[in-house]
Amino acid sequence: MMILDRLTGPDALLQTVFRWHARHRPDALWCEFAGRGYSYAEVDGAANRLAWALQERHAVRKRDRVAVFMDNCPEYFAALFGIHRLGAVCVPCSTHCTPAELAFQLGHAEVAVAVVDDANAPVFRAAAERVPTPCILAEDLDSITGPFPASAPPPVDVTPADLATIMYTSGTTAHPKGVMFSHGNLRVAAETAVNAFRWGSADRYLHYFPLSHSNGGLHGVMPAIVAGATLVMIPKFSASRFGQQLDEQGITFTALNATNVRMLMRHPVTAHDRSHRAWRMMLGLSLGEEEIVAFEERFATRLCPTYGLTEGNSIAVIGEPVGPRRLGSAGRVVAGYEVRLPGAVGEAAIRSSLTHGVTMGYFQDPEQTAEVYRDGWLHTGDVLRADADGYLWFVERAKDMIKRSGFNVAPAEVERVIEAVPGVRDVVVVGVPDGVREEAVVAFVVTDGPLAVEDVLEACRRELAGYKVPGAVHVIGEIPRSVLGKVDRNALRAAHTAVEPPSAIRTAPVAGAQLDS
Repeated sequence: MMILDRLTGPDALLQTVFRWHARHRPDALWCEFAGRGYSYAEVDGAANRLAWALQERHAVRKRDRVAVFMDNCPEYFAALFGIHRLGAVCVPCSTHCTPAELAFQLGHAEVAVAVVDDANAPVFRAAAERVPTPCILAEDLDSITGPFPASAPPPVDVTPADLATIMYTSGTTAHPKGVMFSHGNLRVAAETAVNAFRWGSADRYLHYFPLSHSNGGLHGVMPAIVAGATLVMIPKFSASRFGQQLDEQGITFTALNATNVRMLMRHPVTAHDRSHRAWRMMLGLSLGEEEIVAFEERFATRLCPTYGLTEGNSIAVIGEPVGPRRLGSAGRVVAGYEVRLPGAVGEAAIRSSLTHGVTMGYFQDPEQTAEVYRDGWLHTGDVLRADADGYLWFVERAKDMIKRSGFNVAPAEVERVIEAVPGVRDVVVVGVPDGVREEAVVAFVVTDGPLAVEDVLEACRRELAGYKVPGAVHVIGEIPRSVLGKVDRNALRAAHTAVEPPSAIRTAPVAGAQLDS
């Protein structure tokens, strides 16, 4: 007996779809970067050559893990697609990582080889001293491929069920967890976004989120392959040039988070703000009704809110670009997914009727996988609210995750670094409201001896990405706890808001490399 569905056979793979575009639309632009266009055919050929180079020069085989540690650039796609065509597993690593963070990911994923650009090579080499890992230095498309054939990749049998990508995401644990995506997961995520956001081959998508992040690498790239669209890549988001970029680059679609929107609204109105063709924009994180109305009026567009999480693979809730909506809500559940709440308000669980609708679990972490993926449902740790018509609102995180400029910051990860500083007896890290960047990271430290608070910050700067470094450190007598010993995080947030003691050390706001004023 055969059981067939949408994702049966190699034709279901995104890499097969990309190669179809390269053969039948060879001159169509896949991406534009730094004033130059790169066609589907050009990137396809580079990906094929890289797959051969990985196999012949580095003995990479199916299921081997290959890291990509690069800033956004066309070479990134050659690496990503080449790894997938070999049946190997791509491990995208954020270039915000410190050597310690990168070393953990390289070691945990048991990476066989890495593709690294010149700008990030020093950090990679420092990480490789802790976890020896060979690398391919990527300077341009030709440098990472060499004299290998561009017409076809090595003949490797790859199926939708095969592991394609391990993406590290912060959680409530002391180290990031590696979320496993199958090739089928990538196709489902792509098709969900294409259908919900009405992607088409004429779309020109302004892309600036890091490709190592689910927003940039999953929801920005994979739908473009299915649609045959073009990515217009810029190094980082710029609030001062946003309207001009939309107008002059012929942009029809882009994505924003709440931080981006608030930064834009703080800048003066320009003549470009309403003269572009971007009739809809995806929105990550929630905004108030007044903020949405003001932004849409100024930029003559429609914001499409979303709710999802990396483990959920697709964006499970979307406010679609046409039709009825509820301002301030994340929208309605998309086709093929279900969201379960214990009542009108409560912690959300997600499941999918689609094969490969939810990710495969956490790499080398069966305990966390069993905890989060149980009884056929993905338990999100987020509290949502629903109305009678099926619209959903994000309420709060049941977990303690901090959201900083669209990035997740796990308090436990920051606490692990601070606990190692001499003189620290106890520490709790919380998120507090930040009017521009969602939340600020704040640490409360109890000492058992002399402590220079600058030493705490220096340890964080050394071990953590910039957006994880606390914006304030408070030295206090004891951590407030309930009678059951649970930390009273609300009391700590209130203490930070109410008083600014001399022991508080402020650092410059850190938003991540994709943000600019």
